[in-house]
Amino acid sequence: MIKVNSLELINQLSKENLDHYCSKEDIELLILHTLGIDRNTLYRESPLVDEDHLIKIRHFVERRNLGEPLAYIFGNKGFWSLDLFVDDNVLVPRPETELLVEKVLSLYDSKPLKLLDLGTGSGAIGLSLISERPSWEVYCSDLSFKALNVAKENKKNNSAKVHLVNANWLSAFEVSSFDVIVSNPPYVDQNDKRLFEDGVSFEPIEALVAEERGLRDLKHIIKTSKDYLQDNGSLFVEHAPEQSKDVIDLFNNYSYSSIRLFQDLNGDDRVSFAKIV
Repeated sequence: MIKVNSLELINQLSKENLDHYCSKEDIELLILHTLGIDRNTLYRESPLVDEDHLIKIRHFVERRNLGEPLAYIFGNKGFWSLDLFVDDNVLVPRPETELLVEKVLSLYDSKPLKLLDLGTGSGAIGLSLISERPSWEVYCSDLSFKALNVAKENKKNNSAKVHLVNANWLSAFEVSSFDVIVSNPPYVDQNDKRLFEDGVSFEPIEALVAEERGLRDLKHIIKTSKDYLQDNGSLFVEHAPEQSKDVIDLFNNYSYSSIRLFQDLNGDDRVSFAKIV
């Protein structure tokens, strides 16, 4: 059986794929994943790759060259402190969405409350919050049954006590139900050039794109959440940097108070927060 030195394989595949999506760093990660080793082991021991593993690695490289995100190839993505199962029924959790988790945690301590993660996808936000605040009652809702199946797997893998609900936004809930509502809804305009970035075409378009310059779902959430929040309840939403003025205007138009805007690590407006009186 043919065996290939893993470090030599990285160099070989890198040369073969100079003009493709799959970078040298991607190839390294694919080899680490396939062999089940860490980077230190790779460079310290340069283990041999047998034929079966080589076939698998080349298949992964082909998938990556088509633009498929590494998270879908691996079947997992780190978010907050969790390792989440992901597939092409949900968005790949982004680092900037961790800001949403961070701000909720910074404003609310471990005192029991009832929270809704609206449009949960993989469950990344709700599961991250319950991992830090186990005394909270957390609901995670999504219109997509396929997305909820992914969230169900992540709930099981993380032994999380969250409630998964199939719902078209807030339609399944009673009014004045929640202390906090958080949402990372579709907010990308259908003509946005970001839809053509690496890997995005593999993600579910309905979880990315919204009409009205990406604002339709944000408008609906801001308008209707007031009825589902308890007195002094809070709404947190993620949005694109260029939408911050529109979002603040929507909060004002629907008579929210204590409106705040938070920036991500790149200094871009990313999360808005407001309370109802």
